[in-house]
Amino acid sequence: MNLKLLKPSTTSEKQTHTTMDTIELFPKLVASWKSPLFQRDLKMNGKVIAVAEEIKRNGGVLPGIITIGVLDNETYIVDGQHRLGAFLQTALPMGYADVRTHWFESLAKMAEEFVRLNSQLVKLRPDDILRGMEPSTEALQRIRRKCGYIGYDAVRRSQKGPVVSMSVFVRSWAATRVEVPATSGASALSAVGTMDDAETTAAIDCAGLCFEAWKRDYEYARLWGRLNLTLCMWLFRRIVLGERMTTASRAARLTRDEFRRCLLALSADKGYLEYLVGRNLSDRDRGPTYNQIKALFQRRYLTDTGKSIRLPSPPWSHS
Repeated sequence: MNLKLLKPSTTSEKQTHTTMDTIELFPKLVASWKSPLFQRDLKMNGKVIAVAEEIKRNGGVLPGIITIGVLDNETYIVDGQHRLGAFLQTALPMGYADVRTHWFESLAKMAEEFVRLNSQLVKLRPDDILRGMEPSTEALQRIRRKCGYIGYDAVRRSQKGPVVSMSVFVRSWAATRVEVPATSGASALSAVGTMDDAETTAAIDCAGLCFEAWKRDYEYARLWGRLNLTLCMWLFRRIVLGERMTTASRAARLTRDEFRRCLLALSADKGYLEYLVGRNLSDRDRGPTYNQIKALFQRRYLTDTGKSIRLPSPPWSHS
């Protein structure tokens, strides 16, 4: 069953690229509409069941306005997927909805509209916003292509799922650009905005070394937490990339493989893994945690090369 969609005709419709109509809904029609990649997963929870009961009581009328997007003659659900899912749960042969149809020139524009609409209605999680911005953000696209272990949902819930969320990853990386890595600072969206081509390449490079060392093993989940991940990234910038280091720093430079081996030392130390429980990137925990990482790196380097190594000793690690 197809819905005849009328293109914008009035001046206001042409300016907004939208039309508005009250339409009859049929299960087959709703099932034909696609869910775009940036859309959140449909969860049939208690709220959806409650909406289904409301639709039944109202004679098949869906609450609010449903927004659908049209791109390349395909129809997508931009906003209202849970209400449409609730309608399908009612098993009613027909329903009624106020439908706003938006004609898009690209998937990126559709994703931006999804973020705009949902930011007004509910408090979106940082990962929901980033997922919506991915089609129009080169940095996010590159991270997702190269790092299948970084995602938006179901973090560490399966053997093949992501081990760290995109929002944690980009905020952790952004925190390493300053001398004192902290929990406050850039939001996930603004952090992505600072990631040019070189920054994105470096972040992917660092993520790859972490994944080679820690993989998806459940017992290493704490290493992917923001505290350890940020401090390891902070070191990567300085002792691998050589950023923010001067001749006065008197710290060594490591190759990527040497850095990877040092990361392995973290996962091999049971005491350190137990220490991370309940710790976060606060003033209280940051310095002591960094000093443990530093000691484990130095011990591994000495074992591998027979040489001692000097690593950065920032003022905040002594406070």
